[in-house]
Amino acid sequence: MKRTFLALIKPFNFYLLSAITCLLMSFTSSASESNASLVVTPKNCVALHKGQKCYLEVTFDWQAKLNNYCLVNNTRSQIMKCWSDKSSGQYSFDFQSTQSNDFSLQLQDSNTDVAHAQIVVAWVYKSKKRSKSSWRLF
Repeated sequence: MKRTFLALIKPFNFYLLSAITCLLMSFTSSASESNASLVVTPKNCVALHKGQKCYLEVTFDWQAKLNNYCLVNNTRSQIMKCWSDKSSGQYSFDFQSTQSNDFSLQLQDSNTDVAHAQIVVAWVYKSKKRSKSSWRLF
């Protein structure tokens, strides 16, 4: 008795389809449990030369389920501000850094991240030094 390729692959397709369905359902349920958002504006900070500090006034806006939260600078391991029994908040400060910084909104009791944001540091000029191959006439 000859089995065709389709007859052999049919059970595999069923298991693959089942696995994909379960995976999508788990993503959907975890997304609905935690609908927290953390938005930083502006998102980019530009310095003139690489290695120089960039200076920027940034504002964080967040929304989540009613709870106790803290805004944390993960790059510096620094708590920026905490809120008690809030479902939204706003925080502004003067950002100064030579590198990109990651921030998160955390549950105050468990330090669990519920939302993330990043301030990206960029430069106009990569290096102050002139290239050694530049030509000069005088």
